[in-house]
Amino acid sequence: MKNVYQNTSLLDKRACEKFSLTPELLMENAASALESLIAKITHKGSVITILCGGGDNGGDGYTMARRLSGEYNIRIYQVKEPKSPLCVKNYERAKSCEVKFIKKILPCDVVVDCIVGSGLKGELTREIVETLHNAQKNARLCVACDVPSGLSESSTPAFKAHHTLCMGAINLACLSDKAKDFVGQIHIGNLGISQNLYQISSNIKMLESSDLKLPHRKIQNTHKGDFGHLGVFAGEKLGACILSGQAALHFGVGLVSVIAKQNLNTSSTPLASLPFTLMQSPDVPQNATALALGMGLGVENSKLVLESLIDSASNAFTLPCVLDADVFHTPKIKDFLDTTLSQQSLDFSREIVLTPHPKEFNALLQHCGLGEYNPNKRIQSMLDFTQKYPHTTLLLKGANVFIAKGQEIYINPLGSNALAKGGSGDVLSGLIAALLAQGYNGLDSALQGTLAHSIAAQKCLKHIADFGLTPNHLLQAISTLR
Repeated sequence: MKNVYQNTSLLDKRACEKFSLTPELLMENAASALESLIAKITHKGSVITILCGGGDNGGDGYTMARRLSGEYNIRIYQVKEPKSPLCVKNYERAKSCEVKFIKKILPCDVVVDCIVGSGLKGELTREIVETLHNAQKNARLCVACDVPSGLSESSTPAFKAHHTLCMGAINLACLSDKAKDFVGQIHIGNLGISQNLYQISSNIKMLESSDLKLPHRKIQNTHKGDFGHLGVFAGEKLGACILSGQAALHFGVGLVSVIAKQNLNTSSTPLASLPFTLMQSPDVPQNATALALGMGLGVENSKLVLESLIDSASNAFTLPCVLDADVFHTPKIKDFLDTTLSQQSLDFSREIVLTPHPKEFNALLQHCGLGEYNPNKRIQSMLDFTQKYPHTTLLLKGANVFIAKGQEIYINPLGSNALAKGGSGDVLSGLIAALLAQGYNGLDSALQGTLAHSIAAQKCLKHIADFGLTPNHLLQAISTLR
């Protein structure tokens, strides 16, 4: 798990003040990190074209040019005249090394984008956009210094990198949905002090594969009831709840019951066609330890189920649950969340995990009186929600999955476009519900569920085409994770 920052310039300032460093030394170390990355991705003597802007990002490029000169064939394309003091100083140093300055971008092994980085104000000019497009067409490999030029919350980058070297720490801009097609592999450059010293604690974290903790069974003297009993509500589309139930079984839960309440509008598919591994129940089982609802349930059915859970005098009133899909399109969701919020006490906290995609999240925000969802302010929208409902864990689906609990944000960048297929979300809900049923808290269930989901997809893609991944492939891969 790595810290993520909306603004890393404050970290630079702190490093200089606390460790008696200078901006010039940080720039030298940034160029050293770029030098190390170049050495890993290409061979000595390669043709390296560096696109330099007029600010400190351009200064990183000039400094790198000086460091690489003599061992690589270095070309500098000046996008803007040097302007910042450090950029001017390192421009002069690069000239003294007799680095070649070019007026036309020609084919090369590597092009390095050192135009603006994370310091962009407004939009890139059309000339810069054309330069970036031309450069990446002429390069075998593309590297971005700090962030690809043009990448911000409100604009789309113009440079598509194979590698992005974040300086000192990961910039949040690199983890947006639109960034996923532009940043390539993300690296962190060392600025002369360790990450532990350079960074401070952040409320935003990036998940890594190493954060996956599988629900392995450590005690031998057990029975199925020791691993929980999940109830999944069935509705209009039976297949969705079946996928969720099967995913839960593949992820360690001991028992799964499909709940088919008599007053619901259910699928025309007979429940007798349920897989033999899933049980059927007319109501919430007495020994249930968690619930999952919304997947294929239907909006009207979701309303009825939420009403029944609110009014229930049984253990269903306090069970942890995963809510997905159709439940976000009924105003009854607000009543349910308000009721569960009132249940919270010093010695009891009901675990609620919500797993909407952006359209569903927009509906959820509006039902809860929090306005409309703004994708360019995703984190703020999520924190507004979790501040109002601090007992919930919110998992917002997208190219990258964002998870919020209280004031903490976790980002899973490990997902793949292969997961953009019907049923994938039902599997994810089942994974999270399985962990809730086994006694995990809401946040850990969401984190480990999404990691298992993404890593299972990666495992599948080693022998399945990205367009061919199905929920059944995911189920098999999940059960073989190590």
